[in-house]
Amino acid sequence: MSTATPPGSGTDTASVQAVYRFDIPLSEVASAPIRGFDAYWRGKMKDGRLPSREDIDPAEIVPLLPDLVLLNVEWEPFRCRVRLRGTRAEQFRPVDTTKYIDSSTIFDPGRREDYIAEMKFVATGHRPAFARDWMTTRFGAVREIFAGIWPLAADGSHVDMLVVIEDFAGLSIEDFAF
Repeated sequence: MSTATPPGSGTDTASVQAVYRFDIPLSEVASAPIRGFDAYWRGKMKDGRLPSREDIDPAEIVPLLPDLVLLNVEWEPFRCRVRLRGTRAEQFRPVDTTKYIDSSTIFDPGRREDYIAEMKFVATGHRPAFARDWMTTRFGAVREIFAGIWPLAADGSHVDMLVVIEDFAGLSIEDFAF
């Protein structure tokens, strides 16, 4: 498990609370959508093999679709390409026309590299990972969010896609200036 203070957070009161944590236990994730998708994903595993994209039926997870991001994984070199972004994910994260995460310019300094390392961690580890993160409203209030990343593999073992869910429940888009 790693713990890091978000880049550029300074030392104000809000940043003292806003400690980003990656690879936290699922038991620390206070998010029904993330816990629900994790149970769904685990139910799609067969004989210890990872589920594939074909195993994930959008009709079975309709309430989660707005927060879901689907990434294609390329290995030489390691890159993640955005295949699909849910409508709420689009609202709460700046619109980016770049398809590859490593060439995106929308992230705070240092965060792009963090995200790539997290994606690689999940893809090479063949297991999901969860994070506790924070967003600051345009009014300076700090709001907690949780995220999860799950690997998918067409052949059950070689990861070729990742599912990412950030739970923005309880947040109002009007409170954020993007």
